[in-house]
Amino acid sequence: MSRLGSSPELPHSALKGSPTPADAPRRRLGLSSGLEKAGARKLTLKAKPRTSLPQDPAAWTTQAIATLSRAVRAIQSRPPEPTPESLEALYSLCEGAVGRGNGTGQILYDRIRMEIERNAGEVRKALLVPEVVQGEEDRWLTVLEAEWKRYLDQVLLVRAIFLHLDRTFVLQSTGLLSLWDLGLDSFRHSVIEDEQVGGRVTSALIAVIKRERDGDIISRPLVRSLILLLRALSVQSHSSLFVTPFLAASRQYFKEEGNRLAAELDASAYLRRVEFRLTSEGARCEAVLGSDLKGSILRVVLEELVSGHVEAIVEKDLPAMLQETRTEDLSSVYTLLGRVGTHSVLREAFLAYLKSAGLAIVMDKSQDDKMVDNLISFRMAMLEVVRVSFGQDAAFSQAVSQAFEFFINKRENKPAEMMAKHLDAKLRSGNRSMDDAGLEENLKQVLFLFRFTQGKDIFEAFYKRDLAKRLLLNKSASFDAERSMLLKLKDECGPGFTQKLEIMFKDIELSSDFARVYSASRSTSSQPFDLSVNVLSIGNWPSYPPSNVRLPDAMAQALERFRDFYVSKHSGRSLKWQHSLDTCAIKATFPKGGKKELAVSLFQGLVLLLFNDVPDGGKLSFEDIVADTRLDAKEAARTLQSLACGKVRVLQKTPRGREVEPGDQFNFNMDFKDDHVKIKINQIQQKETAEENKSTTDRVFTDRASHLQLAIVRIMKARKTLKYQELIMEVVSQIGARFKVETTEIKKSISSLIDRDYLRRAEGQQNVFEYVA
Repeated sequence: MSRLGSSPELPHSALKGSPTPADAPRRRLGLSSGLEKAGARKLTLKAKPRTSLPQDPAAWTTQAIATLSRAVRAIQSRPPEPTPESLEALYSLCEGAVGRGNGTGQILYDRIRMEIERNAGEVRKALLVPEVVQGEEDRWLTVLEAEWKRYLDQVLLVRAIFLHLDRTFVLQSTGLLSLWDLGLDSFRHSVIEDEQVGGRVTSALIAVIKRERDGDIISRPLVRSLILLLRALSVQSHSSLFVTPFLAASRQYFKEEGNRLAAELDASAYLRRVEFRLTSEGARCEAVLGSDLKGSILRVVLEELVSGHVEAIVEKDLPAMLQETRTEDLSSVYTLLGRVGTHSVLREAFLAYLKSAGLAIVMDKSQDDKMVDNLISFRMAMLEVVRVSFGQDAAFSQAVSQAFEFFINKRENKPAEMMAKHLDAKLRSGNRSMDDAGLEENLKQVLFLFRFTQGKDIFEAFYKRDLAKRLLLNKSASFDAERSMLLKLKDECGPGFTQKLEIMFKDIELSSDFARVYSASRSTSSQPFDLSVNVLSIGNWPSYPPSNVRLPDAMAQALERFRDFYVSKHSGRSLKWQHSLDTCAIKATFPKGGKKELAVSLFQGLVLLLFNDVPDGGKLSFEDIVADTRLDAKEAARTLQSLACGKVRVLQKTPRGREVEPGDQFNFNMDFKDDHVKIKINQIQQKETAEENKSTTDRVFTDRASHLQLAIVRIMKARKTLKYQELIMEVVSQIGARFKVETTEIKKSISSLIDRDYLRRAEGQQNVFEYVA
């Protein structure tokens, strides 16, 4: 028989050489693992001259087909049997048979197909013999893997023997599968797609994976091998026998787990469990099930463990997470909801919390003094949550601004008032709670709050009042900080808002310049003390109640000289003294304390100067002091309390006590001592009464009416004729930046202007107004 001149690839065990008796069957069959195919060695068959075919070609062909058929059956028998000829001889027989024509090739192909299908049927029977025991499904899967690998080895060997048939006849014939594909197709139809075997494959794989989810250790290589088996057979087999049922079973598994864990675990533990599931499922797909399945299984986890459950956590536990600043939990919630596309749920819950918590701060009257500090701290904490946990998401940053805009005006005017007082505390000298950088940052934070308040005129009134005290009493911590705040307000509200405040600074600068000119003049040559006067322009400064106190002659004469000098330099102007904010320095000598310099208010100074005319040990009654100084009784009581009942007691009160009452007697404290030479005696701070607050607010409301009418006149003067609704919209547009205006107030202002002949209704059109020049 002739040998081939080609060099086909055969399994390692088909190498040329004589096998030993012990391994003769094994080497003759040439069995090797199908998974080791890539590592098989090549067999080189040397070409020899062909011998002539038998005299009866038909008989030879029949005998060759029979021999080759017996070889295929022997290779696929259980256990494998010896082939009737050597592998080389079988290969030559195949080549000779195929060379007899397509008819012979077809017969040979059909015989091979029958044997392969028979073998696949035997595999199916073998897999149905062992029972699948619950909890030990991997044993049956091990049997399946072994059968699959044995079957692959057999198909590989058959293909190697019939390689000439595969590459010539099969390749050129339409509708025929290659021998390798024929083997896979037979295994798929006869084994894997068998209802019983396929059901076992599906249930066993799902059961094994479930055991691993529950914490058991499984053979991952076994599962991976079988997943590859299904993929090798066909995409349809992989999908129908594993992917689809696996995803359905996973959905049910995670649905039950989600319901159970939501009832058993707190929010933090539940979120950690979800993160664990996502990580473990992703890792399993990468290592075992296939990365193409990762997206699908993660969607199942998210839909069953996140959708519904995490939204419930947001509604129930988000306030506690935010209050306790649980950034990790918040980050988990944000990440998980983002993966299911429901960030809007978290944002709405976040916004609701911001509104609720912020409103509680604004409405808490017992904490009014700390309102602004609390609001700033609240905002900074929430912005930190947005930065750390919400990935600096712009939607959540906007939620912070939206919430502040909502609650900052729920308590009308009060937040604006407290902002002005907060700034006064920070800008006043003696504030050592922060450095310049900290102060600048605090000003920016207050400006953010101010931006949303609708009572900007209320803020202006209180800010101007406190700024006046800081400027006149020289209590401003930093003029640079004052200027910085002024520029911020100007940028925010426009130059019109800060016009009067800028004039206040200008008045102080002009007064300082004029004081130098006055000091250099001859008018001060006979003056026994230095005099500094701030000249304030009426209308730009807060109004102060008149105080007609009695001044010592020397002081009264000094003020008259200054008035005359000022009028001589500014003809047509007049001065009106406001003594309530005056200060003075008094030199005093105490028998035991020595010489001291007392920094006091003018009212304190007037009281102390009275005791120059009182003999040692003498006393003055409360009534005498009020009569001699002409101070208001309440003001006199506050002044005497600061001198006799405060930390620095230069006077003594009889009887002793913290309060000053009519009938009390006062005397100079001969025993006063202090280590300092210069001593500041603070005035007792008069607590702002409801009446004073109401007075400031009433002035603002009066100014509002004026602003409103001026805006209407300006608009009508420019437009001449306007419909009612258009006029309302124009007024709101101009005034809304300064204060919230109601339609009823605009109606009242329009009626007032009509009565005063600034406006009139168009003839025959009640809703159209005309400007009266």
